[in-house]
Amino acid sequence: METFRRFEKKYLLTDEQFRQFLYLMKGHVMPDAFYETDIRSIYYDTSDHELIRRSIEKPEYKEKLRVRSYGEVKGDEPVFVELKKKFDGIVYKRRTKALSRQLLTDIYHCSFKDPQVGKEIMYALNYYGRLRPSIFIGCKRVSFVGKEDKDLRITFDRDITYRMEDLSLSRSEKDKQLTDKTVMELKIKDAMPLWLTQILDEIKAYPRGYSKAGSAFLKELQGV
Repeated sequence: METFRRFEKKYLLTDEQFRQFLYLMKGHVMPDAFYETDIRSIYYDTSDHELIRRSIEKPEYKEKLRVRSYGEVKGDEPVFVELKKKFDGIVYKRRTKALSRQLLTDIYHCSFKDPQVGKEIMYALNYYGRLRPSIFIGCKRVSFVGKEDKDLRITFDRDITYRMEDLSLSRSEKDKQLTDKTVMELKIKDAMPLWLTQILDEIKAYPRGYSKAGSAFLKELQGV
């Protein structure tokens, strides 16, 4: 079982801000153990997209359920299942594994690797009703961890794509570009270090609520 509790702040960076940030943070961070990853995620929702609509409204409490792989899934293999909750700015994430084919065909009859997390996932599934695969999000991620503060993690997501049909954990010709910006996420256990605050001020980067799934849903809704 994997459990995470932390503050998360997101930023949308231009290419110039991204290059500046990479240069200025040298000496403070080092590549994470999983430095470069190709992330594929499928978000589950109701038929009328209740979870995504609620997330867009930015409530004090929200949660999401997703399946995630790090790279190509070949056949029926274990992938991550994540139940992510956010309350009062703090993110709580519970994660376990299950077989990809089971998850995408009938998550209600899955065998979860960790039974306790599986029970929590089943509770969420039953609470919201019939959840089903709803949106695919793909991105290329590079990750860094603080040299002095190992609880500090900085990720940059680029080449972000999405689709709402033919859902699987594979790339598709039907994938559409979500944004040309870089989504930076700061994952902090406690306070933000001073050097990081100074860099953000220097490049004029400001936090903003940004949901990839929510943005994809709105983009599709607006026919953009």
